[in-house]
Amino acid sequence: MADRQLDGRIALVTGSTRGLGRVIAEDLVARGARVVVHGRTRKAADDVAREVGASLAVAEDLAQGPDAAAVLVAAVENALGSIDLLVNNAADQAPTPLVDSGSEAWRGIVDVTLLAAVELTRLVCRAGAGASSVVNVASVEAFAPFPGHAAYAAAKAGMVSFTAAAALEYAPVRVNAVAPGLIDRAGLADQWPDGLAWWCATSALGRPVSAREVAAAVAFLLSPDASGITGVTLPVDGGWTSSARVTWGHRDG
Repeated sequence: MADRQLDGRIALVTGSTRGLGRVIAEDLVARGARVVVHGRTRKAADDVAREVGASLAVAEDLAQGPDAAAVLVAAVENALGSIDLLVNNAADQAPTPLVDSGSEAWRGIVDVTLLAAVELTRLVCRAGAGASSVVNVASVEAFAPFPGHAAYAAAKAGMVSFTAAAALEYAPVRVNAVAPGLIDRAGLADQWPDGLAWWCATSALGRPVSAREVAAAVAFLLSPDASGITGVTLPVDGGWTSSARVTWGHRDG
């Protein structure tokens, strides 16, 4: 059973209608937080909020720029009060070879993956807002991009640097990040058999991580147990970043 260190804390998790974000939202609910589920559509947000027991569902397209972030924060504050905990999980990814990716495609990915997190953090950490902790969801691709993921990897690398800068400038609010590796999911072995085999061969634990393992790391960084930790990016990747020996698409020679 999850601990209850986050009892009553208002936690906004962006991009939480599916995948890792949904698991993070569910985990924080189990730890006693009053979770806000966020998605691009009202129906998706409402459905997930009901299923995981969240306190509020909000729908806002963060690709629309800083005004969308302001509307999102205002909606939460008007309904529940000041946001205590923020998880910047929303991201956009459209794999495209770098030679074929134009500025508009980059802008769309960076707007959602990085700039929305910057604006939401600024709003939640402003004077008098009451936030105590922010966790940004980066990626191991911030350190080792995969082919076709240039914009996504660059945005995640920006998230790592932003995390360190925000920790300095927004203290005593703690700002940290997690960098998930390959996350296991249904059908992964069928959808990416060569990639899964490569990952298992190059990571220390020899397997992908689970979404729940990442969510547990997020909860730890949000909690009082991490009261002395700020400005760090914690890889949750089964040791891949410390043990990978090859780059995807190449073999040991």
